[in-house]
Amino acid sequence: MQAVFNLALPFFALIFTGYLAARARMLGTSTVGGLNTFVFYFALPALLLIETYQAPAVTGAVGGLLAGYYIPGIVLFFVVLLIARRFMQLRTADAAIQALGGVFSNVGFIGLPLVILLFGTEAALPAVVIVMGDTIVMLGLATALIEADLGTQRSRLALCGQITGGVARNPIVMAGVIGISLNLLAVPVAEPVLRYGGLLADAAGPCALFALGATLAGRPMSEGAGETAWLCALKLLIHPALVAGMVIWVVDLPPVWAAVAILQAALPIAANVYVLAQRYQRRPEQISTAIFLSTAIGVLTLSALISWIYPV
Repeated sequence: MQAVFNLALPFFALIFTGYLAARARMLGTSTVGGLNTFVFYFALPALLLIETYQAPAVTGAVGGLLAGYYIPGIVLFFVVLLIARRFMQLRTADAAIQALGGVFSNVGFIGLPLVILLFGTEAALPAVVIVMGDTIVMLGLATALIEADLGTQRSRLALCGQITGGVARNPIVMAGVIGISLNLLAVPVAEPVLRYGGLLADAAGPCALFALGATLAGRPMSEGAGETAWLCALKLLIHPALVAGMVIWVVDLPPVWAAVAILQAALPIAANVYVLAQRYQRRPEQISTAIFLSTAIGVLTLSALISWIYPV
Protein backbone atom coordinates (compact mmCIF):
# COMPACT_ATOMS: atom_id res chain seq x y z
CA MET A 1 0.00 0.00 0.00
CA GLN A 2 2.94 2.33 0.59
CA ALA A 3 3.70 2.20 -3.15
CA VAL A 4 0.24 3.58 -3.86
CA PHE A 5 0.78 6.64 -1.68
CA ASN A 6 4.37 7.21 -2.80
CA LEU A 7 3.92 6.65 -6.54
CA ALA A 8 0.36 6.17 -7.77
CA LEU A 9 -1.50 8.92 -5.93
CA PRO A 10 0.84 11.77 -7.00
CA PHE A 11 0.67 10.33 -10.53
CA PHE A 12 -3.13 10.51 -10.65
CA ALA A 13 -3.16 13.85 -8.83
CA LEU A 14 -1.52 15.38 -11.91
CA ILE A 15 -4.50 14.29 -14.02
CA PHE A 16 -6.88 15.89 -11.52
CA THR A 17 -4.79 19.07 -11.49
CA GLY A 18 -5.07 19.39 -15.27
CA TYR A 19 -8.80 18.77 -15.06
CA LEU A 20 -9.29 21.47 -12.43
CA ALA A 21 -7.15 23.96 -14.36
CA ALA A 22 -9.26 23.46 -17.48
CA ARG A 23 -12.56 23.60 -15.57
CA ALA A 24 -11.42 26.86 -13.96
CA ARG A 25 -10.83 28.21 -17.50
CA MET A 26 -7.15 28.78 -16.80
CA LEU A 27 -6.42 26.95 -20.06
CA GLY A 28 -8.00 27.76 -23.39
CA THR A 29 -8.79 25.19 -26.07
CA SER A 30 -5.75 26.20 -28.11
CA THR A 31 -3.50 25.91 -25.05
CA VAL A 32 -4.69 22.38 -24.30
CA GLY A 33 -4.28 21.49 -27.98
CA GLY A 34 -0.73 22.83 -27.99
CA LEU A 35 0.14 20.90 -24.84
CA ASN A 36 -1.24 17.70 -26.35
CA THR A 37 0.80 18.32 -29.50
CA PHE A 38 3.99 18.72 -27.46
CA VAL A 39 3.30 15.53 -25.53
CA PHE A 40 2.29 13.42 -28.53
CA TYR A 41 4.93 14.56 -31.02
CA PHE A 42 7.90 15.37 -28.77
CA ALA A 43 7.86 14.32 -25.10
CA LEU A 44 6.36 10.81 -25.25
CA PRO A 45 8.33 9.78 -28.38
CA ALA A 46 11.53 10.98 -26.70
CA LEU A 47 10.69 8.99 -23.55
CA LEU A 48 9.99 5.87 -25.56
CA LEU A 49 13.05 6.21 -27.80
CA ILE A 50 15.46 6.81 -24.92
CA GLU A 51 14.03 4.04 -22.74
CA THR A 52 13.91 1.40 -25.50
CA TYR A 53 17.41 2.32 -26.62
CA GLN A 54 18.74 1.82 -23.09
CA ALA A 55 16.54 -1.21 -22.29
CA PRO A 56 17.97 -4.73 -21.92
CA ALA A 57 18.30 -6.56 -25.25
CA VAL A 58 15.21 -8.03 -26.88
CA THR A 59 14.40 -11.52 -25.64
CA GLY A 60 12.17 -14.38 -26.71
CA ALA A 61 9.52 -13.06 -24.32
CA VAL A 62 8.05 -10.84 -27.06
CA GLY A 63 6.06 -13.74 -28.57
CA GLY A 64 4.74 -14.73 -25.16
CA LEU A 65 3.76 -11.14 -24.41
CA LEU A 66 1.83 -10.83 -27.69
CA ALA A 67 0.02 -14.11 -27.03
CA GLY A 68 -0.70 -13.32 -23.38
CA TYR A 69 -2.04 -9.84 -24.13
CA TYR A 70 -3.77 -10.18 -27.49
CA ILE A 71 -5.40 -13.62 -27.35
CA PRO A 72 -7.69 -12.56 -24.47
CA GLY A 73 -8.02 -9.05 -25.95
CA ILE A 74 -9.19 -10.27 -29.37
CA VAL A 75 -11.50 -12.88 -27.86
CA LEU A 76 -13.05 -10.23 -25.59
CA PHE A 77 -13.39 -7.84 -28.53
CA PHE A 78 -15.49 -10.32 -30.52
CA VAL A 79 -17.54 -11.39 -27.49
CA VAL A 80 -18.46 -7.75 -26.83
CA LEU A 81 -19.16 -7.26 -30.53
CA LEU A 82 -21.54 -10.22 -30.50
CA ILE A 83 -23.31 -9.05 -27.33
CA ALA A 84 -23.74 -5.54 -28.73
CA ARG A 85 -25.15 -6.90 -31.99
CA ARG A 86 -27.43 -9.57 -30.52
CA PHE A 87 -28.66 -8.16 -27.23
CA MET A 88 -28.21 -4.40 -27.58
CA GLN A 89 -29.40 -4.37 -31.20
CA LEU A 90 -26.51 -2.17 -32.36
CA ARG A 91 -25.33 -2.17 -35.94
CA THR A 92 -21.84 -3.52 -36.56
CA ALA A 93 -20.13 -0.11 -36.72
CA ASP A 94 -21.53 0.94 -33.32
CA ALA A 95 -20.78 -2.48 -31.85
CA ALA A 96 -17.17 -2.27 -33.10
CA ILE A 97 -16.71 1.08 -31.34
CA GLN A 98 -18.12 -0.39 -28.14
CA ALA A 99 -15.92 -3.49 -28.42
CA LEU A 100 -12.84 -1.33 -29.00
CA GLY A 101 -13.70 0.67 -25.88
CA GLY A 102 -13.61 -2.56 -23.88
CA VAL A 103 -10.06 -3.50 -24.87
CA PHE A 104 -8.18 -0.38 -26.04
CA SER A 105 -6.16 1.07 -23.17
CA ASN A 106 -4.69 4.53 -22.73
CA VAL A 107 -1.21 3.09 -23.13
CA GLY A 108 0.27 6.38 -24.32
CA PHE A 109 -0.60 9.21 -21.95
CA ILE A 110 -1.03 7.02 -18.85
CA GLY A 111 0.52 3.61 -19.53
CA LEU A 112 4.01 4.56 -20.68
CA PRO A 113 4.79 7.04 -17.87
CA LEU A 114 3.22 4.74 -15.26
CA VAL A 115 5.07 1.50 -16.05
CA ILE A 116 8.40 3.28 -16.50
CA LEU A 117 7.86 5.10 -13.20
CA LEU A 118 7.13 1.80 -11.46
CA PHE A 119 9.61 -0.57 -13.13
CA GLY A 120 12.20 1.58 -14.88
CA THR A 121 13.93 0.90 -18.18
CA GLU A 122 13.09 -2.82 -18.13
CA ALA A 123 9.42 -1.95 -18.71
CA ALA A 124 10.08 0.05 -21.89
CA LEU A 125 10.25 -2.83 -24.37
CA PRO A 126 7.04 -4.64 -23.33
CA ALA A 127 5.29 -1.27 -23.13
CA VAL A 128 6.22 -0.30 -26.68
CA VAL A 129 5.26 -3.75 -27.99
CA ILE A 130 1.75 -3.23 -26.59
CA VAL A 131 1.55 0.34 -27.93
CA MET A 132 2.45 -0.89 -31.42
CA GLY A 133 0.19 -3.93 -31.19
CA ASP A 134 -2.83 -1.89 -30.07
CA THR A 135 -2.36 0.58 -32.90
CA ILE A 136 -1.94 -2.10 -35.57
CA VAL A 137 -4.17 -4.93 -34.36
CA MET A 138 -7.03 -3.52 -32.29
CA LEU A 139 -7.43 -0.13 -33.97
CA GLY A 140 -7.03 -1.74 -37.38
CA LEU A 141 -9.60 -4.43 -36.59
CA ALA A 142 -12.22 -1.94 -35.43
CA THR A 143 -11.59 0.37 -38.39
CA ALA A 144 -11.99 -2.52 -40.85
CA LEU A 145 -15.32 -3.56 -39.31
CA ILE A 146 -16.64 0.00 -39.33
CA GLU A 147 -15.61 0.57 -42.93
CA ALA A 148 -17.19 -2.73 -43.99
CA ASP A 149 -20.47 -1.95 -42.23
CA LEU A 150 -20.82 1.64 -43.38
CA GLY A 151 -20.20 0.64 -46.99
CA THR A 152 -17.85 3.46 -47.89
CA GLN A 153 -16.83 1.51 -51.00
CA ARG A 154 -13.20 1.67 -49.96
CA SER A 155 -11.11 -1.18 -51.35
CA ARG A 156 -9.26 -3.54 -49.06
CA LEU A 157 -5.99 -2.25 -50.45
CA ALA A 158 -6.98 1.35 -49.70
CA LEU A 159 -8.08 0.37 -46.18
CA CYS A 160 -4.78 -1.44 -45.53
CA GLY A 161 -2.97 1.64 -46.83
CA GLN A 162 -4.95 3.88 -44.48
CA ILE A 163 -4.14 1.70 -41.46
CA THR A 164 -0.47 1.34 -42.44
CA GLY A 165 -0.21 5.08 -43.03
CA GLY A 166 -1.75 5.78 -39.63
CA VAL A 167 0.81 3.54 -37.96
CA ALA A 168 3.69 5.12 -39.89
CA ARG A 169 2.51 8.63 -38.92
CA ASN A 170 2.18 7.75 -35.24
CA PRO A 171 5.27 9.32 -33.60
CA ILE A 172 5.01 7.13 -30.48
CA VAL A 173 5.05 3.93 -32.54
CA MET A 174 7.88 5.14 -34.77
CA ALA A 175 9.94 6.27 -31.78
CA GLY A 176 9.64 2.76 -30.37
CA VAL A 177 10.71 1.24 -33.69
CA ILE A 178 13.74 3.53 -33.89
CA GLY A 179 14.69 2.91 -30.25
CA ILE A 180 14.46 -0.88 -30.62
CA SER A 181 16.44 -0.73 -33.89
CA LEU A 182 19.23 1.30 -32.29
CA ASN A 183 19.20 -1.13 -29.36
CA LEU A 184 19.47 -4.23 -31.54
CA LEU A 185 22.18 -2.76 -33.77
CA ALA A 186 24.09 -1.39 -30.74
CA VAL A 187 24.41 1.97 -32.50
CA PRO A 188 26.32 4.48 -30.37
CA VAL A 189 24.46 7.72 -29.70
CA ALA A 190 26.33 10.90 -28.81
CA GLU A 191 25.99 12.06 -25.22
CA PRO A 192 24.55 15.50 -26.15
CA VAL A 193 21.80 13.76 -28.17
CA LEU A 194 20.97 11.50 -25.24
CA ARG A 195 20.84 14.47 -22.88
CA TYR A 196 18.58 16.38 -25.28
CA GLY A 197 16.27 13.38 -25.51
CA GLY A 198 16.43 12.98 -21.76
CA LEU A 199 15.24 16.56 -21.20
CA LEU A 200 12.22 15.95 -23.42
CA ALA A 201 11.60 12.56 -21.82
CA ASP A 202 11.63 14.07 -18.33
CA ALA A 203 8.72 16.30 -19.36
CA ALA A 204 6.67 13.42 -20.79
CA GLY A 205 5.05 12.09 -17.62
CA PRO A 206 3.96 15.35 -15.96
CA CYS A 207 2.86 16.99 -19.22
CA ALA A 208 1.00 13.92 -20.49
CA LEU A 209 -0.97 13.52 -17.27
CA PHE A 210 -1.75 17.23 -16.95
CA ALA A 211 -2.80 17.37 -20.62
CA LEU A 212 -5.00 14.31 -20.20
CA GLY A 213 -6.86 15.91 -17.30
CA ALA A 214 -7.32 19.16 -19.22
CA THR A 215 -8.57 17.26 -22.27
CA LEU A 216 -11.09 15.28 -20.21
CA ALA A 217 -12.53 18.53 -18.87
CA GLY A 218 -13.51 19.54 -22.39
CA ARG A 219 -15.05 16.22 -23.47
CA PRO A 220 -18.82 16.15 -24.09
CA MET A 221 -20.89 14.09 -21.66
CA SER A 222 -24.13 12.23 -22.36
CA GLU A 223 -26.66 10.01 -20.70
CA GLY A 224 -26.39 6.24 -20.87
CA ALA A 225 -25.40 4.97 -17.43
CA GLY A 226 -25.90 1.34 -18.41
CA GLU A 227 -23.58 1.49 -21.41
CA THR A 228 -21.00 3.50 -19.48
CA ALA A 229 -20.98 1.04 -16.57
CA TRP A 230 -20.69 -1.86 -19.02
CA LEU A 231 -17.67 -0.34 -20.78
CA CYS A 232 -15.97 0.61 -17.51
CA ALA A 233 -16.41 -2.93 -16.17
CA LEU A 234 -15.02 -4.39 -19.38
CA LYS A 235 -11.99 -2.13 -19.47
CA LEU A 236 -11.07 -1.87 -15.80
CA LEU A 237 -12.00 -5.35 -14.55
CA ILE A 238 -12.68 -8.00 -17.19
CA HIS A 239 -9.90 -7.16 -19.65
CA PRO A 240 -7.10 -7.08 -17.04
CA ALA A 241 -8.47 -10.22 -15.34
CA LEU A 242 -8.29 -12.15 -18.61
CA VAL A 243 -4.79 -10.89 -19.39
CA ALA A 244 -3.64 -11.67 -15.85
CA GLY A 245 -4.91 -15.23 -16.19
CA MET A 246 -2.94 -15.66 -19.42
CA VAL A 247 0.36 -14.13 -18.33
CA ILE A 248 0.37 -15.73 -14.88
CA TRP A 249 -0.89 -19.25 -15.56
CA VAL A 250 -0.48 -19.88 -19.30
CA VAL A 251 2.40 -17.83 -20.72
CA ASP A 252 5.86 -17.85 -19.16
CA LEU A 253 6.95 -14.21 -18.93
CA PRO A 254 9.57 -12.37 -16.86
CA PRO A 255 7.88 -10.83 -13.80
CA VAL A 256 8.22 -7.23 -15.01
CA TRP A 257 6.82 -8.11 -18.44
CA ALA A 258 3.84 -9.86 -16.87
CA ALA A 259 3.25 -6.86 -14.58
CA VAL A 260 3.39 -4.45 -17.53
CA ALA A 261 0.87 -6.53 -19.50
CA ILE A 262 -1.59 -6.62 -16.60
CA LEU A 263 -1.24 -2.91 -15.84
CA GLN A 264 -1.62 -1.92 -19.50
CA ALA A 265 -4.81 -3.99 -19.75
CA ALA A 266 -6.16 -2.34 -16.57
CA LEU A 267 -5.80 1.21 -17.90
CA PRO A 268 -8.80 3.43 -18.72
CA ILE A 269 -10.23 3.66 -22.24
CA ALA A 270 -7.93 5.49 -24.65
CA ALA A 271 -8.86 8.80 -26.24
CA ASN A 272 -8.20 7.17 -29.65
CA VAL A 273 -11.55 5.39 -29.31
CA TYR A 274 -13.30 8.77 -29.09
CA VAL A 275 -11.34 10.02 -32.11
CA LEU A 276 -12.52 7.01 -34.14
CA ALA A 277 -16.10 7.32 -32.88
CA GLN A 278 -16.20 11.03 -33.72
CA ARG A 279 -14.68 10.48 -37.15
CA TYR A 280 -17.41 8.03 -38.14
CA GLN A 281 -20.09 9.62 -35.91
CA ARG A 282 -20.80 6.35 -34.12
CA ARG A 283 -21.74 7.04 -30.47
CA PRO A 284 -19.04 9.68 -29.75
CA GLU A 285 -20.89 11.18 -26.74
CA GLN A 286 -21.33 7.78 -25.07
CA ILE A 287 -17.67 6.90 -25.63
CA SER A 288 -16.55 10.29 -24.32
CA THR A 289 -18.52 9.72 -21.12
CA ALA A 290 -17.05 6.22 -20.74
CA ILE A 291 -13.50 7.58 -21.20
CA PHE A 292 -14.03 10.21 -18.52
CA LEU A 293 -15.58 7.85 -15.98
CA SER A 294 -13.17 4.97 -16.66
CA THR A 295 -10.31 7.41 -15.99
CA ALA A 296 -11.91 8.61 -12.75
CA ILE A 297 -12.72 5.08 -11.53
CA GLY A 298 -9.34 3.88 -12.79
CA VAL A 299 -7.64 5.93 -10.10
CA LEU A 300 -9.10 3.48 -7.57
CA THR A 301 -8.80 0.24 -9.55
CA LEU A 302 -5.24 0.92 -10.70
CA SER A 303 -4.18 1.96 -7.22
CA ALA A 304 -5.52 -1.33 -5.85
CA LEU A 305 -3.77 -3.26 -8.61
CA ILE A 306 -0.46 -1.47 -8.02
CA SER A 307 -0.63 -2.24 -4.31
CA TRP A 308 -0.93 -5.95 -5.24
CA ILE A 309 1.55 -6.09 -8.10
CA TYR A 310 4.33 -3.76 -6.91
CA PRO A 311 7.12 -4.46 -6.20
CA VAL A 312 7.46 -7.35 -8.62
